Amino acid sequence: MTTPTVVISLDLELSWGTFDLAYDADVVKMARWTHDVGAPRLLNHLTSNRLSATWAVVGAMMRSSLPDVSGLPEVNYPHFSKPWFSYVPKQGNEETHPEWFGASLVEMIRKAEPEQEIGFHSFSHAPFGLRAMTRERAVAEYRYCAKVARELGIAPASFVFPRNLVAYLRELRDAGFDCFRDVDETPLRCTNRTLTSIAMVWADFIGLWPRMIEPSLKEGLVSIPGSLMIRYAAGWRKYIPDASRLRRLTKGLERVRRSGGVFHVWFHPENLYAQWPRLENVVARFLQELGNLVRNGEVKCLTMGQLAKEFRSQLAVEDVCDSKLENTPSPRKRDSRQDFGAQVTKQADLVPLRLTPILASSISQKPGGAT
Repeated sequence: MTTPTVVISLDLELSWGTFDLAYDADVVKMARWTHDVGAPRLLNHLTSNRLSATWAVVGAMMRSSLPDVSGLPEVNYPHFSKPWFSYVPKQGNEETHPEWFGASLVEMIRKAEPEQEIGFHSFSHAPFGLRAMTRERAVAEYRYCAKVARELGIAPASFVFPRNLVAYLRELRDAGFDCFRDVDETPLRCTNRTLTSIAMVWADFIGLWPRMIEPSLKEGLVSIPGSLMIRYAAGWRKYIPDASRLRRLTKGLERVRRSGGVFHVWFHPENLYAQWPRLENVVARFLQELGNLVRNGEVKCLTMGQLAKEFRSQLAVEDVCDSKLENTPSPRKRDSRQDFGAQVTKQADLVPLRLTPILASSISQKPGGAT
């Protein structure tokens, strides 16, 4: 099991994350606020507590303007019948349209101390797990991300799929990425995706213990599932009490501190906008508590890329140990009759095991952190 570790991944999208579902003046206002206020304030909360996070950024918004996208095959989703880049200002830039472009914001994150990780949230936020997504478009998205990474001098290590719809993992691996955020491991899971979402919101209302996760290998990539998503305080989700949100986060910290594993928290910086500063206050208190635990040496806070590297190192050590065991000569086999005789014990020789009250009590107790 992984030593107590907390991972924070942030899906930074601006307008790219919602334009295919809704695009109006409120979305523009939210995206501009995120660019100018929300993301910088969140970065300050992280750095003031000496914490690092993975900022999964839409590749197209890492630039100051839209590049030539003619190499991206068109996608035709049933819910969005227009060409994918219809709303994006072709002649716009970060100064005129900060709701779409954030090159200076990405540079701010890159210069922060302690170091933050810049990951990718696809190139254009086209959902990968829907039927309309083709392999050609997925490969092109990865290729465009790799191009942006080269231009900025970023190692393309971590990837977060739009809306957590995971697909085309082999192609992601071939594009040079090392790890990805997998779907959440939730305390309540249903066969239907919609019912699962409702169950997850219900878990927020009643403050259920979040699950700890462990990284694993999938298609040669390190899979890092989520533990808990911090939901925005808009629509009917605004009725989730702030105390319940914070309770789940602190329960997660308590469980990982006691039991080990990885507590993977994720959310969108854009979500801080609704009823601001409600959600920011919750996040700030969580980061303060996490910072205290890190300073006391009780937990580690790693980026997705750092966790993947650590996991691969552990696998390499285990492979070396397994190889040494395989090459160790087996001891000389004894006569089978001697083995058999050594295993036979007369009933009279058996000594009854008596447990002390303390030992019996400790064995009967449930493991800590059980819900």
